[in-house]
Amino acid sequence: MPARNSASLDETDLKILEVLQRDCKTRISDLSAKVGRGISSVHARVKSLEKNGVITAYRCIVDPARVNRSTLAFILVRVRYRAPGSDDVLSQREFCKSIAQHPLVQEVHVLSGEFDVLLKVRTRDVQEMNSFIVDFLREIPAVERTLTMFTMETFLETTELRGLLNDQRPSVR
Repeated sequence: MPARNSASLDETDLKILEVLQRDCKTRISDLSAKVGRGISSVHARVKSLEKNGVITAYRCIVDPARVNRSTLAFILVRVRYRAPGSDDVLSQREFCKSIAQHPLVQEVHVLSGEFDVLLKVRTRDVQEMNSFIVDFLREIPAVERTLTMFTMETFLETTELRGLLNDQRPSVR
């Protein structure tokens, strides 16, 4: 099902999305009160947003420190397109699909620029991160080079698309 484009979303749809992004367990009756529309109308809109691919999933956000995954790193990967000593072509997309299956990897992004892929990886500690990078990641034939940046402190980490209403874009100061 193709996703609805933003032009077909009205202010009520955007209000619904803002509320559900903050708390996807909000009851339809509470959602209805927050957006100022009837329960049946809000229910129909939520179902339509789901059906049309605007809402893709509902998630439980887990505190990484409480499940022993407090070490966070972003790893830049330069992909090698030919296997060493071979004419075999290596696929960046296949590398991304494969690495996305690893349980320590939270995000995989294809980039422009000097590096080809950005990984977000969470581990128990630096030793486990080291093992992931040295013993696993760098052993993959498609990996030419990595650059790892450990997160020292996090001020914002969200899956929320903020400022949907009125296309709010606060100025950066």
